[in-house]
Amino acid sequence: MKKADQAPLYEALTMWKDQNPLSFHVPGHKNGTVFSTYRSADNSFKEILNIDATELSGLDDLHHADGPIKMAEQLTADLYGSIESRFLVGGSSAGNLAMIMALCSEGDIVLVQKNCHKSVLNGLRLSKAHPIFLSPSIDEESQVSTGVSVDLIHRAFTKYKNIKAIVLTNPNYYGMTKDLKPIISYAHQKGIPVLVDEAHGAHFVKERFFPESALKQGADVVVQSAHKTLPAMTMGSYLHIGDPKYRNAINDYLQVFQSSSPSYPIMASLDLARHYISSLPDKQLGQILEEILQFKHRLNKIPGINVIGDVSHAYKQIDPIKITVQLSGTSGYDLAKKLENEGIFVELSDPLNILLICPIAFNGEAYERTLQAFERIAVHRDEATFRISMNQLNHEEITFPAYSFAKLETMNTNTVSIRNAVGLIAAKAIIPYPPGIPIVLPGERITLGKIQLVETVLNGGGHIQGMNGDMIEIAIEEE
Repeated sequence: MKKADQAPLYEALTMWKDQNPLSFHVPGHKNGTVFSTYRSADNSFKEILNIDATELSGLDDLHHADGPIKMAEQLTADLYGSIESRFLVGGSSAGNLAMIMALCSEGDIVLVQKNCHKSVLNGLRLSKAHPIFLSPSIDEESQVSTGVSVDLIHRAFTKYKNIKAIVLTNPNYYGMTKDLKPIISYAHQKGIPVLVDEAHGAHFVKERFFPESALKQGADVVVQSAHKTLPAMTMGSYLHIGDPKYRNAINDYLQVFQSSSPSYPIMASLDLARHYISSLPDKQLGQILEEILQFKHRLNKIPGINVIGDVSHAYKQIDPIKITVQLSGTSGYDLAKKLENEGIFVELSDPLNILLICPIAFNGEAYERTLQAFERIAVHRDEATFRISMNQLNHEEITFPAYSFAKLETMNTNTVSIRNAVGLIAAKAIIPYPPGIPIVLPGERITLGKIQLVETVLNGGGHIQGMNGDMIEIAIEEE
């Protein structure tokens, strides 16, 4: 058996389970022998509890790995081409926190792509770095934020001195990617590290079929949510180190942000997810993607349906397993609700779009059922035009909050209705979830355009974090 065909952590867990071991250790379910029988919950959890182990002999230790976890992480590094790859059991959030804390210190000027995940903001807050936000391009067809250009990076370097790091998000949630090579090359000429939240790109390792990973393009640290597109359990993610000089600091912070009792089922699923994508034959993957392409074509032929295309001025290409769909006369929120009534649940909805994430596996029966549901829904669509423009939020390409994260923590706060917040300072981020990308940043002055977008999300039935009803927390400025 080839080394890459192995799954060492999963193998170690199954060997341990097959010994029928007696448990006088944590966790309290004792290898699944003690568990609630509520509505047969013990049966539902039985198989997973059998391998929900702890740091026993032969099962290694995530925070000081020298056995099967180390072997599994090394196989991951070999596949992705990193200096070192680490398993994350707290999602990409834990990886984003660790990489930012490892490379950014208090007062450091950091360039940050504005459509970042909230975990990036949390990392900046903890590090007390000084973020300079770069507004991404807006795709006209879908009205979603994409990525930043190398020209914008050049202008930021002209405007600010002593920049210590660049934090990018690529692809965006909708699978739209940018060519990062020019940015990474320019940053490295300046001696600046590039950190990339590539949460939705764990499958980009198959570069013949998917966009090129930021790691392959030379990024210094890359974080990927394996659970988003690969068959890994929720919270299972990878952190890849591209430059060895950051290895020690990142590993130190991973011990801070990761549990001292990491989930073995999640770690084993990361081992198996790596095995799945590495062993998937190119011929089969090509057939899977052809099936998805045919699904897109048939979907796009339904009257009133628009599938966002594969080519646009705003991005390099779209991840083929992501499908962004619009229905004329219908908001994304309403379309998602109509699909849920058909038993179909999408990844996210926004004022204009819904997003489908297809599995990297054959899925023909599900596609047929979904096409039939769209056809039924489209028959009853409203012919009226429903549009919203995001360009109102991007007047300035390079911005920074009115108050730093550190200053915010010393300011008094109050609550006001979002409708009365024009010109006030947000004490907390206001974040539609999903996708977890803030409309309003902490310390940022609230504009009418942002309020209108928040109300659009709320009126459409979207979920927003950082609000209590229509109330938000604002920071009180000194007279």
